[in-house]
Amino acid sequence: MLTIVFEDAAVGRFGGLWAARPACDLMLGTQTLWEMLGCFGVVHRAVRPHLARYQAVLAGRRIAVWGGCADVGLPMQPTSTPGAIVLVVNARVIPNRKNDAVLRSIVEAGRCGMISVEGVLAAAIVKPSATGGWPNDRVVNELMVGKTEAIAGLLDMGLDAIDATLQLLTQPHEILAAHEDAIQGSLAARIDSGRFVELRPGLFAAEGARIAEQIVVRQGPVVVDANAEIGPYVCLDGPLWIGRGARIHPHAWIRSGTAIGHDCRIGGEIEATVVEPFSNKAHDGFIGHSHVGSWVNLAAGTVTSNLKATYGPVRLHANAANGSRHTTHTNRQFFGALISDFVKTAIHASIPCGARIGIAATVGNVVAEVVAPFTNQIVGGPLGSHTTAEQAATVLERMMARRGLECLDADRELLATLAREGNQAEETFPA
Repeated sequence: MLTIVFEDAAVGRFGGLWAARPACDLMLGTQTLWEMLGCFGVVHRAVRPHLARYQAVLAGRRIAVWGGCADVGLPMQPTSTPGAIVLVVNARVIPNRKNDAVLRSIVEAGRCGMISVEGVLAAAIVKPSATGGWPNDRVVNELMVGKTEAIAGLLDMGLDAIDATLQLLTQPHEILAAHEDAIQGSLAARIDSGRFVELRPGLFAAEGARIAEQIVVRQGPVVVDANAEIGPYVCLDGPLWIGRGARIHPHAWIRSGTAIGHDCRIGGEIEATVVEPFSNKAHDGFIGHSHVGSWVNLAAGTVTSNLKATYGPVRLHANAANGSRHTTHTNRQFFGALISDFVKTAIHASIPCGARIGIAATVGNVVAEVVAPFTNQIVGGPLGSHTTAEQAATVLERMMARRGLECLDADRELLATLAREGNQAEETFPA
């Protein structure tokens, strides 16, 4: 079966979190939406043009910068299999067990129809014709070549409404709650897969994981994937996910609600945070209630504030499209930072509650609430300076070499595109 996961215009609200990756490749709980949809068969991403070009140039030569497999070419036309159904899913669907159950149920039913949430298409089942002459054939084929505007045609086809609902992300701050809601069920599904052995009460490990004897598991579940390494004198609080090949350095405290992506290097204290693949927080410091992108390096002593001195709810401030000030009420008491891909911090960087740090930014000791992409706050005085795409690519090449990976032309072109089209890497709000 073919699944097409598409991006709609709302992805622009999420700034740097989705600038260098498909929206379906953000880890929530312990997995991405793309990974969750893999149970149905081939998953094809209908993404923004710069990401479609990136996947085409990458051509399967290496894992993508976001840590997942990129699409390689187009899958077989669904019309070649008479009676086959195609699942179409909005990339903002949250990869949790509830949404997984809904999608499984509509696939098993096999009836054409759609699920909409407040007028937005969340998912649909379509059945292409054997001849390729039906309107839904055109919509499916246009989505397969990246024409996401074809979704409007799907809405106009008059598909029956499916009596079900799906949870969608609508604003950046919702990512934290979505992760918190998903992690328990996501860990349970991994344990149920049979790949993990319970080494002691609450501690589950896949084959090849290396875990020192001198660790403390205060509560489970703690699930450790293959080839991950946990050093001595580490304290682990579940629910907790440690991805493939990750390293937890001695004396670290990894607290409840944390998910660490594959090939990360983690030390110090971290709580209720997602760290995407290939990122480093190797030294002392505290990161809490945050989302950290890929190829990020948080230098020694970097801390996030995740609780205001007033103990009140955190508000996010940014400029709206017309230049006015926009305030978002998160209704969250605990909120650290949203840190985009390729970000670097100086030693002892202090990141305030609700900070959003743009893609490929480098920040100094005192970090602003909003940091624009490709900003260097260490060089250039109080206002900082601009990081060029070439400079960002040089740093990425050095980081990749430490993971045994080659920085390719596709990576350099992706950074160049993001630097040219900086609006793709900044949050947008209605006026």
